[in-house]
Amino acid sequence: MKGPLADAMPEIIEVSPVGSHVLRLAFNDGRRGTVDFGALIDTDLPTGLASLRDPEAFAGFRLEQGTLHWPGDLDLAPEYLYFRAFAHEPSLQRQFADWGYLEQHTVHA
Repeated sequence: MKGPLADAMPEIIEVSPVGSHVLRLAFNDGRRGTVDFGALIDTDLPTGLASLRDPEAFAGFRLEQGTLHWPGDLDLAPEYLYFRAFAHEPSLQRQFADWGYLEQHTVHA
């Protein structure tokens, strides 16, 4: 497996459903992770993405140019999904802070 992304942003290269609102994602750095969209949809998603609560609507995703898209021009940034898949990975904390997903002062060199 390759190391964390240095200057490149992550892209999704493969996606597989593994349960209701759960997707297994493969990224361009060789990492594979699972994202549970159920919790994400209930707590974090903007109102515009609330339609993804419907399992049929959620299942209508497509992978296009490294990003997951749904009908109605809905998409989620691949770096955010990378963060969700690997949020507890110690070696990635600096990268997540650089992307703005963590407070800078909580990351140690």
